[in-house]
Amino acid sequence: MRVRLSPERLDTVLAAALFVVAEVQVAFNDVSGWAAVSEAVVAGIVTASVAVRRRWPAAVGFVVQGLLVLEGRFATLPAGAVTAAWFCALYALAVWTTWRWFLAGLAWFVLTDMLPTLGDTVAVREIGNFTAVVVLVMVFLRVLVGRRDRQLQVAERERDLARREAVVEERARIARELHDAIAHHVSVIVVQAGAERRVLDPAQESTREVLSTIERVGRGALTEMRRLVGMLRTDQPDALLPQPSIADVPTLVAQLRDAGLPVDLRIDGEPRELPVGIELSAYRVVQEGLTNALKHADGTKVAVRIGYGPRSLELEITDHGSGAESAAVPGGGHGLVGIRERVALYGGELEAGRAADGGFRLRVLLPTR
Repeated sequence: MRVRLSPERLDTVLAAALFVVAEVQVAFNDVSGWAAVSEAVVAGIVTASVAVRRRWPAAVGFVVQGLLVLEGRFATLPAGAVTAAWFCALYALAVWTTWRWFLAGLAWFVLTDMLPTLGDTVAVREIGNFTAVVVLVMVFLRVLVGRRDRQLQVAERERDLARREAVVEERARIARELHDAIAHHVSVIVVQAGAERRVLDPAQESTREVLSTIERVGRGALTEMRRLVGMLRTDQPDALLPQPSIADVPTLVAQLRDAGLPVDLRIDGEPRELPVGIELSAYRVVQEGLTNALKHADGTKVAVRIGYGPRSLELEITDHGSGAESAAVPGGGHGLVGIRERVALYGGELEAGRAADGGFRLRVLLPTR
C-alpha cells in the first residue's frame, strides 16, 4: 500500500532527518566548549526550521540567514545538513512570501552577506559574486514557480467550477425526473378524490368537504410544482418519455450485452414495489455503473447485483478490468457526481473504488423505509 505524505508532513520528516545528521556532524566536528554548544544550538534551529517553513516562510528565511551569518563570526558549521536547510529556507523566502517580504528578504540577505566583508577587498569581491548568484537564483525561482503556482490555481478553480456545474446539472435532472413521477401520483390522488366526492350521499357532507379540500390542495400542489420545476425543463428529446424503474434494468443489461459488454445480472431477495423515487434512482445508479464499465472495463465481464432487503435496496456493479485511475476515485468523473447526489437525497450509502481483484466496484445502499 502506497503511503502519501502531505507537503507539511514531508517537511517535518525532512527536518527531523536533517536535524539528526547536523547534530552528528557537530558532535564529530573538531570543536569543544562553548563553540560546540553554539554550533549544536544553531544547527538544531536551522534544520528544525524546515518543518515550519511553509507556515512562516518570511520568518524562517530571515532567522536562518541571520543565525548562520552570526555563527560564522565565531565558528564554522560543517557543511551538509545545515547547507540543505539553508537552501530550504531561501526557497521558502523566494517562493511562498508576498512581494514586499520577498524584496525585504533580498535586502536582508545582501546586507548580512556583505557587512562582514567590509574593508577586505578580496572578500568583498568573492562574497559579492556569490551573493549576486544567489539573488539571481532566488528571483528566477520567484518568477518561474510563481507562474506555475498561478497556473495551478487557475486550473484548480476551473476544475472546481466544472464540479459545481456538474452537481447543478445533475440536481436539475433529478428534479425533472422526480417532478414527472410525483406529478403522476398527485394527479391520481386528485382524480380519485374528485371521483369519490361526486358519488357521495348528500348526508356525507363532512366527507365531501374533506375530499374537496384534498382535490383543491392537490391541484394547487401540481400547479406550484409545474411553476417551480418548469424552469428546469430542457429541449432534450427524451424529456417526455416515461421514467424508468428497476423493472427496466434487464432491458438495460440486454442493450449493454448487444453492445459487446458481457453483463451478469443477479437479483437477491423478493422483488417488490418501491417508492417511485427509489425505483428511478436505482435504475440511474445501475445505468451509470454499466456506462462506467463500458468505458473502462476493457470488455471484461461485469456483474450487477440487486439485493432487496427488509428496509433497504442494495445495488452493486463490479467489473474485472484494469479501468482508469480516475474511475477509482469517487467524484473523479461527473457520472459519480450524479450517483452521489441521488444517494444523498435518500440518505443512503455510497462506496466506489478498486475491488480486491483489481477491478472497479460500485456499491449503493438505499433505505426504503
